[in-house]
Amino acid sequence: MGLILVQFWSVTIMTDFAENLRKFRKIKKYSQAELGRKLHYGSTTIANYESGRNEPSFRDLIRLAEVLDVTPNELLGIERNPKGVMEKFQKLGEREQKIVIGLIDSLQE
Repeated sequence: MGLILVQFWSVTIMTDFAENLRKFRKIKKYSQAELGRKLHYGSTTIANYESGRNEPSFRDLIRLAEVLDVTPNELLGIERNPKGVMEKFQKLGEREQKIVIGLIDSLQE
């Protein structure tokens, strides 16, 4: 089960990354070639990232974020509190909160 969750998480993040890279590149008004030149990449690297064919290394992720003036988390689509999870949790009754905590604890074992 853990392997499936990890694979799902990886696919979701990299899909978000490709979409977010395109979005932030366009906000800065860079073409794929311009962004690639700024980072000293080959001519197709940015296109391959945006299509999901390739993934950046951690080092390259940081470099991309710096050039685009965003955080690596923003590029990856990672939020500290995705979709109001804590707010939803706090609206649960005490019994339901204990069930959720129990589920989380069992996944960590």
